[in-house]
Amino acid sequence: MDIDRYTTLVISLSKRGLDEQDKLTAIVSCLRLGIPSANRISLWRFEENKTRIRCLTLNQDGQNLPTHGLSLSKEDIPDYFDDILKQSVLVASDARHHPATKCFNESYFKPNDIYSLLDFTFHHQFNPIGVICCEKTHSPVQWTQEDIDNLKRIAQITSMFYDS
Repeated sequence: MDIDRYTTLVISLSKRGLDEQDKLTAIVSCLRLGIPSANRISLWRFEENKTRIRCLTLNQDGQNLPTHGLSLSKEDIPDYFDDILKQSVLVASDARHHPATKCFNESYFKPNDIYSLLDFTFHHQFNPIGVICCEKTHSPVQWTQEDIDNLKRIAQITSMFYDS
């Protein structure tokens, strides 16, 4: 485990006066190092009632992409919401056939050439507040235990950011 990567993230997120976009950029940078197979990374925030998540940032191949108010509703994708709220981690190496993520095939996966998804819900006082989403485009990837462990660690640090 690369302690420096996590220490750097904690320091970045702890800086006074750093705006939210800079903190999100620091989180994405750490994710890119910790989960190198993921080439599309996004962070989402739950609305209070947990029936919608809104995209805070979206980065593909190192480039920030516009989010234009991108949000997902539990009403439209109940299987995904049920899974991510119950399990915290969603490992879908074959996302197009996974029971909780196949709902994204036509509207999201195919247009964006996404094959694999690794999501983790981050919490504040055991309350889900957001989702870190790591995706692989162009071809599927088998997520490793190291990928999952790195994602969990980064999610724990991200939770501290939203705690403050």
